[in-house]
Amino acid sequence: MADMSSLFSDFSPVSKKEWLQKVEKDLKGKPLESLNWDLEAGIRLSPFFHREDRPEARLPLVHQDGKNDWEVGEYIAVKDVPAANSIALEALAGGANALGFQLFHPLQAKDLSALLEGIDLNMISTNFGEMYAEKHPDQLLDLVINYIKKKEYDATAIEGSIDFDPILDWSEPPMGLAAQSLEKAAESLPSFKVLQINGTHYHAGEEESSRELALITAKFSAYLEQMGKQGLVADSVVGSMQVSVSLSTNYFVEMAKLRALKILLANVARQYGCQRQFVPQIVAHLAKESQVDNPNTNMIQATTQAMSAVIGGVDRLYILPANAFQAESSTPFTRRIARNVQHLLKVESFLQQVSDPAAGSYYLEQLTQILAEQAWTQFQGLEEEGAFRLD
Repeated sequence: MADMSSLFSDFSPVSKKEWLQKVEKDLKGKPLESLNWDLEAGIRLSPFFHREDRPEARLPLVHQDGKNDWEVGEYIAVKDVPAANSIALEALAGGANALGFQLFHPLQAKDLSALLEGIDLNMISTNFGEMYAEKHPDQLLDLVINYIKKKEYDATAIEGSIDFDPILDWSEPPMGLAAQSLEKAAESLPSFKVLQINGTHYHAGEEESSRELALITAKFSAYLEQMGKQGLVADSVVGSMQVSVSLSTNYFVEMAKLRALKILLANVARQYGCQRQFVPQIVAHLAKESQVDNPNTNMIQATTQAMSAVIGGVDRLYILPANAFQAESSTPFTRRIARNVQHLLKVESFLQQVSDPAAGSYYLEQLTQILAEQAWTQFQGLEEEGAFRLD
């Protein structure tokens, strides 16, 4: 490896005082504070941060494997099974490696076989979400397990998830059923995530970022507590969970929000005795309110939103087709463009090769810290209120 120690030897260090003198000169007497902006109540941000604001070195926030790779997700609406299978095969041929099947009716064994016809589950991540009222994630899990046995897959290598968020979707959350699903998955599908925190439900725009983080963290704590009462070890629970989050269009705030989320979840996991340094899988979706009537605008915004997600360190990313909120179905073109946004970030920008691309940025590190601290304070308040207490 090349010696990088002298890379900046020709550049003299510039102190914060010297920078501020230059800024004041360029502003022609206008105070720097006039450029500050309020993200939300209690969070006022400056446009200028210097190394002197954060002199201590911070370790990068890395994935479990130390890389920054992520799964290229694509939504597959399952209203007509053969049509959904055709779109899924198109997605895989176009480079997606994480299918998100949105089920609008319960599946029978023959339906699942038809849906997955021609798809090699060893090569992808297969994810299911029940979009109907009477959800039965335990039955869906049994269906998937039986299908994998029938096809004689190596079950230990099959990756994917089932959207099961008991606190969100049930008036009386079935924690016993959740624990049974976790135990069943650990035995039959150890790489499957069968407990989800649907953080998209708490998204209320960038000005509520710390509240969103606090609610996700509080639910994470509640699930660890409840699964502990069911006799499950925290490490096992965390390894079988995923957290879904929505992304607005503020480029830097969304990066910092994801980075702060990792810090918050890791802190809670340690409090429950997790021995391994990791957090649940984080899955990002574009916020519905970020989509407008103009598909061209959505295509452009999707690029910056995707960069926020990837630089923030997500494990899987779904990009909406640009015409998703028009009175028409997605097309092969809009699906391909949505997919290719992620390919550009990998194949041309190589963002998967940098463990934490935001590490060392004084502005992003400071924003991450501010959001984490604000959210932690709110999380403690939620804990005192018993926001997710089930006893």
